[in-house]
Amino acid sequence: MVIARTNEEIVCPRGTLCGRMIRDAYDEISEGDFMPLENASSSDGRQYVCACCGRIVAARDDSHWRVHLRRGWVQ
Repeated sequence: MVIARTNEEIVCPRGTLCGRMIRDAYDEISEGDFMPLENASSSDGRQYVCACCGRIVAARDDSHWRVHLRRGWVQ
């Protein structure tokens, strides 16, 4: 089981900090489990994009989220 831990950083592939996990997420990440920062914008509420490079850092898949942490994508 992959666990996204409290205070893990959500980053773009270039390493820019775009958000943070605000609580541990087991199995599935919900919208309340992470907090995007100002430099991660959402146009449709289904994905957050890094302002510096335009790459997706969080995306909604059906009922849960995938976020890009320093160790890669976690669902």
